[in-house]
Amino acid sequence: MTTKKSESPTISLKGNVAKYLSYREAWTRIKLARQEGFFFEAITIEESIITDRLINYLVFVGEIKQETEVHKYPAFRRLIQSWKKLHPIPIQATGQSSLQEAVDQWRILRNKAIHGMVKSHPGSPTEAIDDFLAIAESAAIQGEILAKAVSEWCRKMKKQQQSDRLTSG
Repeated sequence: MTTKKSESPTISLKGNVAKYLSYREAWTRIKLARQEGFFFEAITIEESIITDRLINYLVFVGEIKQETEVHKYPAFRRLIQSWKKLHPIPIQATGQSSLQEAVDQWRILRNKAIHGMVKSHPGSPTEAIDDFLAIAESAAIQGEILAKAVSEWCRKMKKQQQSDRLTSG
């Protein structure tokens, strides 16, 4: 049986409660996964958060259309490309000179971590397990930082654009 890892809220919630609870559970699981060395779980949830935030933002600004089914949205790489196209000037956040480029580079590191444990050229050895685990841990650490940064940036941008719409409308 799978159990929920986060605590139930002690205050009444307004707005999109289900989304809030999903995110609360996601952040709790990232923390626990990293502590226990389950880096794939952390990386997967981090990608899910970044993807969700980019989809939400890109739909909000009209860069991509809202789909009828979640799986029909563009893949992670295409979302990042759309984001870069929409915001070609580097976004400076959390010590990154370009948040867009940092997320794109993390996507490559994530691929190396996710596929690197057993994938190799035919007849060639895989990377040493300790080296592979160090890459996976690094991807999990970086992914958490970037997921928080993208979430915060998207929140600020949506708030700013909603404010701009109210004052110009």
